[in-house]
Parts: sequence; C-alpha cells; structure tokens
Amino acid sequence: MPVTGGAPARLTWDPSGAVVLDWTPDGKSVLFRSARESGDRRSRLWKVPAKGGTPALLPIPRAVMGSMNSDGRRVAYVPISIEGNNWFRYQGGRADDIWLADISDRTFRRLTEDPCTETSPMWLGDTLYFISERDQHHNLYRMNADGREMTQLTFWKDNPARYPATDGKRIVLQHGNGLALYDPATGSANDLSLQLNSDREHARPKRVNVRDALNYANIGPTGKRLVIESRGRLVSVPATEGDWRLIADDPSSRSRYPVWSPDGKQIAFVSDRSGEEQVWVTPSDGTGEPKQLTKDHKGPLSPLVWSPDGKYIATGDREMRVILVDAKTGETTLVDQADRGGTYHANIDSYRFSPDGKWVTYAKPETNWRNAIYLYEIATKKKTRITNPVISAGSPVFDPDGKYLYFLQDREFNPRGTGPTQFFGFDKQTHITMVTLSSEALSPFIPKAIEEGAADPETKTEPAKPAATPAKKPTAPKVSSKKTEPAKTEEKKEPELPKVRIDLEAISQRFLDLPVPPGDIHGIEAVKDRILYLVSDPTLQLRAYSMKDPLKKEITTLSSAVSGFTISNDGKKMLVQNGRDLQVVDVGTGAFTPEAGRVNIAGVSFEVDPVAEWRQIYFEAWRATRDFFYDPNMHGVDWEAVKTKYEAQLKNVGERNELNTVLGDMLAELNTGHCYVGGGDTSPGVTPQGMGYLGLDLSLDASGKAFRIERILQGDGFDFSVQSPFSAPGLGVKEGDYILSIAGEPVSANRDLQSMLVGRGGQVTRIVVNKKPELKDSREIRVRLLSSDSQLRYYDWVASRREYVRKNGGPNLGYIHIPDMQDTGLSEFGKWYYGGNYTNDGTIYDVRFNGGGSISGMLLSHMSAKPYTWFKPRYGESWTRVGWGVPGYSVAMCNEYSASNAEEFCDGFQRLNLGPVIGKRTWGGLVGSGGGHILIDGGRINVPNYGMWAPDGKWSVEGVGAIPDIIVDNDPAFELAGKDPQLDAAIAWLKEQISLKPVPRPTHPPFPVK
Repeated sequence: MPVTGGAPARLTWDPSGAVVLDWTPDGKSVLFRSARESGDRRSRLWKVPAKGGTPALLPIPRAVMGSMNSDGRRVAYVPISIEGNNWFRYQGGRADDIWLADISDRTFRRLTEDPCTETSPMWLGDTLYFISERDQHHNLYRMNADGREMTQLTFWKDNPARYPATDGKRIVLQHGNGLALYDPATGSANDLSLQLNSDREHARPKRVNVRDALNYANIGPTGKRLVIESRGRLVSVPATEGDWRLIADDPSSRSRYPVWSPDGKQIAFVSDRSGEEQVWVTPSDGTGEPKQLTKDHKGPLSPLVWSPDGKYIATGDREMRVILVDAKTGETTLVDQADRGGTYHANIDSYRFSPDGKWVTYAKPETNWRNAIYLYEIATKKKTRITNPVISAGSPVFDPDGKYLYFLQDREFNPRGTGPTQFFGFDKQTHITMVTLSSEALSPFIPKAIEEGAADPETKTEPAKPAATPAKKPTAPKVSSKKTEPAKTEEKKEPELPKVRIDLEAISQRFLDLPVPPGDIHGIEAVKDRILYLVSDPTLQLRAYSMKDPLKKEITTLSSAVSGFTISNDGKKMLVQNGRDLQVVDVGTGAFTPEAGRVNIAGVSFEVDPVAEWRQIYFEAWRATRDFFYDPNMHGVDWEAVKTKYEAQLKNVGERNELNTVLGDMLAELNTGHCYVGGGDTSPGVTPQGMGYLGLDLSLDASGKAFRIERILQGDGFDFSVQSPFSAPGLGVKEGDYILSIAGEPVSANRDLQSMLVGRGGQVTRIVVNKKPELKDSREIRVRLLSSDSQLRYYDWVASRREYVRKNGGPNLGYIHIPDMQDTGLSEFGKWYYGGNYTNDGTIYDVRFNGGGSISGMLLSHMSAKPYTWFKPRYGESWTRVGWGVPGYSVAMCNEYSASNAEEFCDGFQRLNLGPVIGKRTWGGLVGSGGGHILIDGGRINVPNYGMWAPDGKWSVEGVGAIPDIIVDNDPAFELAGKDPQLDAAIAWLKEQISLKPVPRPTHPPFPVK
C-alpha cells in the first residue's frame, strides 16, 4: 500500500498466517515469517515480490525474526522467541540468541550467547542493532556484524523497548506504550510526543445484547421473572410478558451470581464495586439503592444460595471455605474449610439449606482428593460428615418436605479394559444416593401391603363436604349514626416452612440407592414427586425419576437441549438453560421441545462504556493474580506498586488488544511461565477464507509456468482421510511431475499458487499435470482437495524421522514422536508404542516441539513397566502379562520447544532412571495455570497457581528448563542438509548400549520331568 494511502494489494494467501518483518534491501520484496510447509509447525523466513508472485523460502531452518544486510547476502535472525509469553527477565531454554546466516554459501554463526533474551535484530549500515535484557530490562544495543563490540544504547528501567525500525539513519522503537527515537549520530534516545487525532472508535459507548453475553441466570421464587447476569450487569426479565429492567446497575463494576430472596423482594449478588468482591442486596424491582453486606472479604466468591427462611446467604471462596452471611447485618460465619484445592475451579460451591433453613449441607474436598457430604446445624454450629470419604460424593440437595437428602456418589467400579494396554478405567461411575433424615422415616422403596377388604392405597378418600348454605338475598345497607370503624384486614402470614428432623446417629446406615442406572451424572434437584438430574449419554440430557411410586422406576427424558437448570423457590417452575437460550417450564412437565417456554431476551440490551469496563478488567486481573498466584509473596514483587505502575497506562488504552498488552506486561513482572492473556471484546478481524490443499511440496520451474512436484506427502497408515489426494490409486501422479493449471487457470510465477485454491477445501478440482513443464502430452485429473494439510505435514515429518532412525539405526530401534501431552499425544503414543515396541532393542521417545498438556504420568507409568514372569504355551513363543513392557533400552529427546508437561515428562524420565534425555534445555515453565480466569467481556488471563517441586525439596524446572543428560544442538547447516544431530546422538547412545549389553530375550527353561 502506498505511504500516502490507497487500496492495499494482497501478497500472500498463507494458510498458517504471515507476519511481516522487513523489506529486502532493494525494496523489491517483503520479508515475512510463516509456518507454511513446515512439518514441525515452526516458522521460517520467506520473501515475496512487492508486486505479487510466488513466495520464496530462505535457506534458514527456523526463524521468527530477521533482517537482511545491504547486499542481501547476510541475514541476522532469531530462531526462536517467547513473544506472547509475558515473561520479563526470562532465562529458560527458549531465551533468544541472534544468529547470522550467509545465504549465499549457507553458513551460520551464533552472534550472542547471553542467558537472557535477545531479539529484533536490525541492520543499519554494517552495524546490527537489537533488543536485549542483559541489564534485566529490555533496552536497545548494538554490535558489529561479527558479534563483537557490544554496546548498550538505552538504559530504561521503567518500561520495555520493543520493535525497532529504521529509515537508514535513525531508529524508532516502542518504549512502554509510546514511541521513542534513537539517533546513532548523537547517541540520544528521546520519547516522542505525538498528538494523533482520533475519534477513538473502539472506546465509544455501545449497546450489547443480553443474550450475546449471558453468563448466569436465576429463576424467581414463583418463576414469573428471571434475573440474568450478562457482561457483569444484572437484568430482571419476565418469563413471559412484562418489562425488563437493570438491577443495581453500575457500569464500572462487575456483578455476578444474582439470587432471589425467598419472598422475591430482594436480589443478592456478588459485586466488586467497592474494590473487592463482596455480597450485596438490592430491591428486586429496581428501585432503591443496593446495600453492601460483607465488608472485609478479599478474593472471588462462589455462587450465592439464600436460605428458605430468608435469614442467611451461603457462599464459598478461594480459600475453600463455606460461609454464611447474615442477610440483614452482613455478619459472616465460617461453616467449614477444606485443605485441598484453591485454584480457579476448586472453590466449594455445592451447598444447600434445609427446607426450614436450619441446616446446611455441602460437599467438601478431603485430603484424599475425594469429596464428602457434610451436614451443618446453624444453631449449634456443629458439622458432621455423613459419607465415607473413600467414595467421592457431591451435589447434595434436600427434598422439598425435608424428609430426604439426595446426593451423587461415584461408587460404580466396573472396569473397562483398554485393549493392548491391559490397563483399565472406570466410566459411568455415578449413582444417586438418598438418605432418610429421620431414623423413624420409612424407605419409599418398601412395597405396600395390599389386602382384601382394605382400601386401595392408590385411592384417596376425600372427607365429606358439608351441605352448601343457600345464599342470602342482598339487603340494603343500614344507616347508622355510629362512627364507622375501619375494616380490619387480616395480616398476611408467611408460608409455613416444613419442619425438618435430622437424626445423625447411624445416618450412613440409612443410605438408599435411587434405582437410576449409574452414569455420568452431573447435577440433581429434588421437587415434588420427582428427582431431576443431568446425565451425559452421550450428550447432556435432563431426566426425571418419578417418586409418586418409586417402585415403578419410571424415568423420563425431558430434554436433550440443556446445559443446566434451576428450580423456583416454590418448587413449581424450572429454568432450563441451553447455552444462551432460556426456558421456563413446569417442574412436572413431560418431555418438552427447545421452544417450549422460551424466554424472549433477543431485544434486551444495555449500554457498555468500554473505558470504564477496561478499568474494571484491569483491577480484576490484578486481584485474580494476587489471589491465585501460587506464591503468596508474589516472587518478591511489590504487587501494589505494580498495580500503580500499570494503572497509569490505562489512560492511553484505545482498544481492547492494547489493554491485553498492559495486562501482559503486568503479569510479566512475576518472571513466571504460563502468564497468558487473550481474548475479550476485541476489534473484529477479517473472516478467514477456507483454502484447499494439494498435499504436495512444490518448486517453481525455471519457465515460471509450471510447478514441479518435489514430494507427495505421506500419511501415517492409520488415518486414511489424512493423505495427499495425489496419492489416490490410479491417478498415476509421481514425484517429478508438473502441475500446469488449477481449475482451468494456468499457474504462474507472478501469482501465489495458494491464491488459486481459495474456497476449494473439500472440493473436487480439475488439475492439469504432465511429466514435463509444458502442455503438450499433458492430462487432466480430478482430485478432492484437503481442507487443511497441517496434520498431513506433521505425519509426513514424523515418517521422515522414523525412516531416519531405521536407516541410521537399524530395524530394531523404535521411534515415537509425541506432539503434545493431550489427546493427540496419547493417540500417537498408542499407535506406535503397542504395535512393535516389544520387539525393539531400543526406543526413542521424542517430545521435541511438544507444547504440553497433562498426560506425562500416564506415559511414564507405561514406560516404567517391566516384565516379571513369562508363560510358555505348547505352541508359539513365551508371553508375559505385562505385554506393553519394553525389555529394551529407552532414550527421550527434547528441545527448546518442549514445554510445560513435556518438560515434566523429561524430568520424570530422568528421575525414574528410564534412560538419558538428549537434546536442548527446554522452555522452563512448570508453574501451571489451569483453565484461566474469565474476565467480564470473555477475555482470559492465566495465573500460574501451582508450582512443581521435587523430592529433593527444590522447585523444579521453572525458569530454567529441563536440562538434558546429553546436550546437543541442531546446527542450522546440518538441518538444511537433512541431518538431525539430536536424533543421531540418540541413535548412537542406543547402539552403544546394545553392543555393550545386548537385550536379553526370554527363553523358557527345560520342561520339567515329573
């Protein structure tokens, strides 16, 4: 696009995205990075003509930043980066170094080797400028092209320097949230005072639809109205007809977890409008001012539950406490506190009052990581555990009459075998348990006695009604001289609450099994004559068990379009939620459709002030970090000072992504991994266009009118849907053939071939091919293009590594690449571990480029298994029950891209003495952050809240990385030549061990003579 403005011209159609880095020195091409055509999914450097055309790959194995010198022969580049990690003072295995590549002769040299991060290399003449953290802060440095005469140029300690750029004379760079100019001639660096006139489009107030941001909903006492929390605002809406209204509205704060008082006159909620999350109450009709109940609480609170007598509000908090709040005075009472948990999702939030409001039941995590059910008597403040903590239990609820308590228990342990692993698991574990609260109450499952001459137990005899008295004829009112007394009005009586009797002695002996099939049951409610529950079978379903005649075992599926439900206080209505759709139906209903009782909130909206909301987000993110960071001392960082420092930058935020930058820098002060920030109400980007993929590696022919097929990518032999369409039988296309046209359009050097595949993913496409780069004797074929080639390229890369091991190590060495520590990694492990590993003399477990997850323990338990006995049948070889055990040698591989749980795997591999770890020091992030803390507009911050430490009493891996036993770096020149020095080292170690001590194979002893 011209500097003066105008229509932009698109240069790339890059399926993996392209990041512009620089111009080439002659100004004719644009240098960018991309992971296109990358089997290990890492970025490389490309250039594309500024006038458009075919991108060309630079001969550098991996790079995320780069700059060409004046003659275009030398490229200063950074092979790896921690962009987006939000990690100041980082010195782990991914700390950037600056390299110099001579692309004319394909030689490489490392220019910097400081343990800190060094990034953003840039040429100005024959001098290299870059950003370094050598003084614990991001500042501008320079050095000669040979890496000598290193000089620090800026000395900022307040905010980091980032993203330098030059006009050939001076350098402009980001300093904090502004710009600074460095002049090499004078050595001065000055912040620029820029006045950019803007209409601040993204900071303007705007209207938000309630449904689009719905987070929480609660049904009123009679089901006539609902209160909804949407984007931190409370909205009361009618179930059928009526007006909607904002409740206790404060656009600058976040309100959550609204709940109605039993009489419907008030709504309690959690809000941070005081600066910390507290419990508030407000009139439900929207009039009057909200009242703050709690005063001194710190940290996030759990959903609220109001007692049936209106006296108390129950909640939980991050310290794993259950708390009662006096609904009038705000006085708090600690019910109980657990010793386990304390992460984002571990708050105790399963608590209920008895129908008379005198008891609280809740599920508490025990020290064995199982939940137990407790009963707490409010008057005596006595708590009693009623379930065996060996059996995990949850979701306790009283029935409306206070006769029974229902809860869930995981007590079904039917093992499910898992094929060749010989390991087992358990699914559909959960039962619904009920207990009679009074020792004198009969089980509802005792059969009724039916005798001749006795009344049918199903027939109810109504008492005789007295005869109706004839109505008197109206008479004229008498005139009286006496003073008329005002008519007396009868005082309205509060509904009488059931009387609940709980006999704690031997209560566990009164447990009963509700005859519902065990399953993945998630929630339960008890209403008149039925038990409602959610079960995954396989999708989430709402079901009802009839208690009218429990022995009939009647179960009805009410809805399969459900994500949650709640019951009105009078027990007559049910709010059913399916994502952001709400329904109100009778609790006694049969099966209902997704349209039944639909609550219309499509037209309900409110105004959001982005600037006020950004401040709320900032302070909530700061508090969440204070409350959940694993180290209460915040790594020695003055967290109050950090709040003040970055609060000053809020005035300059003009768009949501800029706020994410501020939040990221705030978290970066902690010098910890897993400090991620993302999402939120950001500016809408361009909708990605679907692409078609050929499943080929191509090179442009010298004629510029054909592309040569260098490789037809190979699948893994398991999933036949992931393979190149050109490998289909009968097509006759081979490596070395040429592509001449796609969908009737000739290919050209002046056009990115990928642009010809836009919108063709999964589509049948005509392609002209030939054995030579010309149309004569060409032929037309039709193939169905892939919608993505990333998985295919990964499979092809793994196949190349496996072939590399076979070629250089022999047929008795196995190779398994584990791409992540999640489902995909477990799947890849399963494919290659059980099939042939038993016969291998050695196995390489490669976790290079593995971004982490949580399955390292499962993998290590398999690898640790060893045969202990064998069985010899009459025919065939001996076998062992530990069929997955590996008798041969093992080695693990890692590199700087191995992160999180992949590092834990390497650390465990060493501690379990399974073999050496070979490669490079890993990322260094083992303070985990779980699922993240969700902000008011849907954004997220990840707060590291559990750190890994080892039996030696030291924090392990974090900030340093897992250190290999044998350190090997993959030299860029070797990689370009198709070599893999790290894999070579693993092969060499295995071959040496096998030669020194061959792997014994089981040979049965002589058969006994008896």
